[in-house]
Amino acid sequence: MRRLTIFLVLFFAAVTAAPLAGTVARADEAPTSVDQINARLDRAHATLDETQKSLEDTHLTDGALHQLRDRMDLLRQDLEGVVDSLVPRLSALEARLKELAPTEAKQPEPPAQALPTPAQTQPSAETKTAPLPPARPAPPKAESKPDAASAQPPPSAKQPPSGSAEASIDAEIAEQRKAHDAIDATLKRARALLLETRQVAIAIVARQRALFAKTLFLRTSSLFSVDLWRAAIADAPTAFGAAKSFLADRAANFTSRTEGHRAKLTAVVVAILLALLPALVLSRRVMRRNHEGKTPTPMRRAAAAGWTALVASAVPITAAATLGAAFEAFDLLDATLEPLLRRVFEAVARVAFVYGAARAVFAPSHPEWRAIDLGERRDRLFVRLFSIGAIALSATLLVEQIEETVQASLPLVIVTRGVGVMIQAGLLLWGLMAIAPEGEEQREIGEERGWLIAARLIGFPMLVIILGACVAGYVTFANFVILHASWIAIVAFILYVVVTLSAGGVEHAFSAESLVGRTLIGGLGLKPDQLTPVGVLLSGIVTLVAWGAAALLAAAPFGLSSNDILADLWSSFFSFKIGDVTISPSAALAAITLFLLVLAAAQGLRRWLDTRLLPLTRLDSGLRSSISATLGYAGVIAAAMTALSSLGIGVEKLAIVAGALSVGIGFGLQSIVNNFVSGLILLWERAIRVGDWVVIGDEQGYVRRINVRSTEIETFDRATMVVPNSNLVTGVVKNWLRGDRVGRIKVAISPHPGVDPEQIRDIMIAVARAQEGVLRIPAPQVMFLGMEATAFKFELWCYVEDVEKSARVRSDLHFDLHRRLSEARIKMAPAAEPQKTILQLPELDKLAAAAAASALAIESGIVRLSEDETDPERRVAEAREDA
Repeated sequence: MRRLTIFLVLFFAAVTAAPLAGTVARADEAPTSVDQINARLDRAHATLDETQKSLEDTHLTDGALHQLRDRMDLLRQDLEGVVDSLVPRLSALEARLKELAPTEAKQPEPPAQALPTPAQTQPSAETKTAPLPPARPAPPKAESKPDAASAQPPPSAKQPPSGSAEASIDAEIAEQRKAHDAIDATLKRARALLLETRQVAIAIVARQRALFAKTLFLRTSSLFSVDLWRAAIADAPTAFGAAKSFLADRAANFTSRTEGHRAKLTAVVVAILLALLPALVLSRRVMRRNHEGKTPTPMRRAAAAGWTALVASAVPITAAATLGAAFEAFDLLDATLEPLLRRVFEAVARVAFVYGAARAVFAPSHPEWRAIDLGERRDRLFVRLFSIGAIALSATLLVEQIEETVQASLPLVIVTRGVGVMIQAGLLLWGLMAIAPEGEEQREIGEERGWLIAARLIGFPMLVIILGACVAGYVTFANFVILHASWIAIVAFILYVVVTLSAGGVEHAFSAESLVGRTLIGGLGLKPDQLTPVGVLLSGIVTLVAWGAAALLAAAPFGLSSNDILADLWSSFFSFKIGDVTISPSAALAAITLFLLVLAAAQGLRRWLDTRLLPLTRLDSGLRSSISATLGYAGVIAAAMTALSSLGIGVEKLAIVAGALSVGIGFGLQSIVNNFVSGLILLWERAIRVGDWVVIGDEQGYVRRINVRSTEIETFDRATMVVPNSNLVTGVVKNWLRGDRVGRIKVAISPHPGVDPEQIRDIMIAVARAQEGVLRIPAPQVMFLGMEATAFKFELWCYVEDVEKSARVRSDLHFDLHRRLSEARIKMAPAAEPQKTILQLPELDKLAAAAAASALAIESGIVRLSEDETDPERRVAEAREDA
C-alpha cells in the first residue's frame, strides 16, 4: 500500500508540475521591449480577426464554440498581462518627466517664444494618464556681462545648471517623452484589443446560450413512435457500415503511424500492464478495510470512504492517462481519432470513480463502516446498480460519438440516446422499488429512514420527468437530466467526504488533546474551554466554503447556458411595468425563491450559532439571545433587499416608498413601529434579557423571548404573558437579575412585648446562619423596628446567592424560626383588632326618649302620622343628622 501511495503521489506531482512548468516558460518568454509588445499585439489582433470570421459560420457546434471561448480567455489573460506590465512603466516615466521639468509655478517666467503651445499644454481627451509638464524653456541670454560681485549668487539660492548640464537635461526630457508616447500608444492599443476581446467573448457566450436552448429543447418524434424506430432501423445498416469503415481506416492509420515506434510502444504497454496487476491487488487490500480495534467515528467513516474511492479510481485512471500520454508522445493520434479516445478515457474514469464511490458509501461486508446502511443485500445491489448505470452511460456516449463522427441520421441518434435513457430509467425504478422495505427489513433500516424518504421524493419525480420527456419527444432533455443528476450525485459524495473530514479535522486539531491544541494552550496560555469555540468557528467556515464550492461545481456543467432555460421560461410569461421597473409573475417567483434561499441560509447560520458556537462561549443566555435575534433580523432584511434587487428595486427607490409610508406610520402603524424600535432597544441595551426575572405591575415571571413586537414572559403559574415592547421601555419594570443574582430576604415577626430583644436577635441570627443558602457576607442583620403596647416588631435581613431560590430559603427560615421560638416559649402577639369608633352626639339620650314617646303615642292611637313618619328608625336617623 505504501508503494501504491508513492506511485500516486509521484503521478499527481508530475501532472501538477507540467502546467507550472508551462507557466514558468511563458513567464520567461514575456516580451519587455515596446516592439516585442507591439508584435504580440499584432498576433492578438490576428487571432481576434480569425475568431470573428469563425463566428460568421451559423453552423458551429458546441465544441467549436467552447474552443473559441477558450482562445478568447487565453487572449484576454494575455492582454491583461500586457496592460498590467505597461501601466507601472508609464507611471514611472510620468514621474521622471515631472522631476526633470518642474511646473511653471516653480520656474521663472520664460520668454514669449519659449512658451508651450496650447496643443502641448492641453492633454488628449483619449488618454487617461496625467498631463505632462511643458518642455524646459531655454534660459534667456544676458545683454551685458555682470561684475563678479553681482554674479555671485546668495548663499540660499540654488546654483543654476551650466550649459552642458542644461543640454543633457533637455536631451533626457526628449528621450523620456518619446518613450512615454510610445508606451502610451501601446497601452491604448492593448486596452482597445482587450475591450474587443471581451465583446467577442460575450458574443460567443450568447451563441452558446442560443445553441444550448435549441438543442436541449429540441423536440422530435416520441421515443415510442413506430415511425421513429422504423427510420432508425432503416438507417442502421448504413451507419454501421460507415462506422466499421471508419474504425478500420483509423486502425490502419494508427498502425502506419507506429512504424519505427512499435518496440517502444510495446514496452510502454507491457510496463503499464505489469504495474497494473500489483496496483489492483494493493487497491483490493486497501478496500478490505481491516480496521481492527478502531471505533468507526463519522470522521473515520468519511476518511475510509474517500480513501476507498480514491484507490479504486486512481489505478484505472492512471493507467488510461499513461497510455494516452504515450500515444500523444509517439504522435499516433489524428484529429478524427482524438474525440473517440477522449470518450474512452472519460468512460474509464467514470466507471472507476462510480464503482469506488459506491463501495465507499455502501461498504459491502463492512456494516459498521457504511455511510448509508440499508442492509447487506441492498448495499450490494446498489453497488451493482451504480456500476451498471455508469457502464451504460459511458457506452451510450461512446456510441453517440461514433455516430457523430460518421454523420449518422437524426432518428438513429435519437433512438441510441433514448435507449440509454430508458436503461437509466429502468435502473432508477429498480433502485426505488428496492428501497421499499416491509416488516423486519423496515425495522432493520429504521435509522436510515430519512435517506429513504429523500431518495423517494427525488427519485420518483425524476423518473416521471424522464419518462414524460421521452414520450413527448424531448429525449435530449431527458438525457440532460440524467447526466447532470449523475454529476450532482458525484459532487454530493465529494462534499460529504470533504465536509466531514475538514470540519471534524479542524475541530480535532483545536481540541485540548491534539498537538495544535496543546501548543496553543502551552504557548499562548489559552484554556481548553476557550480553544474549543475557535475550532467550532473554523470548522463552520470550512463547511461554508465547501458548500459554496460544491454549489459552483454542481452548476458548472450548466455553465452560462442554464440561464437560457430561465430566459425561455420568463419569455412565456407576461409582464407589466411600474415606472422603470418591469415585474412579471416569473420575476416575482424568482424573487420569492431568492428571498427564501437567503432567509434559509441566514436561519441556518443562526441555528448553527445557537447550537454549536454560542453555547461554548462564556456569554450569558441573554446576550446569546440578543445576538441570535439580531442575526435573524439582519437575515430578513438581507433577504428582502436581495429579492427587491432582483426585481430592479434599489435602495433609492425604497426611499420613495418609505416617504409614502411615513404618513401611515404616523397614524396607523405608529404603535407597531414603536414596539419594533423598542424591541431593538431591549436587544442592544439589554436592560431586560432572556431569562431575567421581572416584575410588571402585579405580575412577575421569566422573560422567555423578545420578539419584534412583543416580549413573552412566563409567569410562575406557567402562563405566558405577552407584553408590548414599548411598555417595557417606557414603563417601570423591576428586574431581579439585572446586575447580579444576589437577593435580600426579609422575615418579620411581632412577639409579645414581654420578650427580651437580645434573645430574639440571637435566635434570628442563629436561624439565618444555620441555612446553607444564606450568604455570610453581607452578614445577616436583625432590625428592631418598633415597640407598641401589644407587640414588638423585628425583621431579619439576610442575602441569598441566587434570588431565584429566595422563596425556598424564606420558607426554611420560617420553619426553623418557628421551631426555635417554640423551644424558647416565645409567643407571637395576637393580631390587633380594628378599633370601633363610636360617634358621640350631644343629647342623644333625649332624642332616644322622644322617639320612644312618639312610638308609644302612635301605638295608643293618639297621633296619626303619615306613611313616611311611621318609621321610627328613619326619625332617629333624621334626628342624628340634624344634631
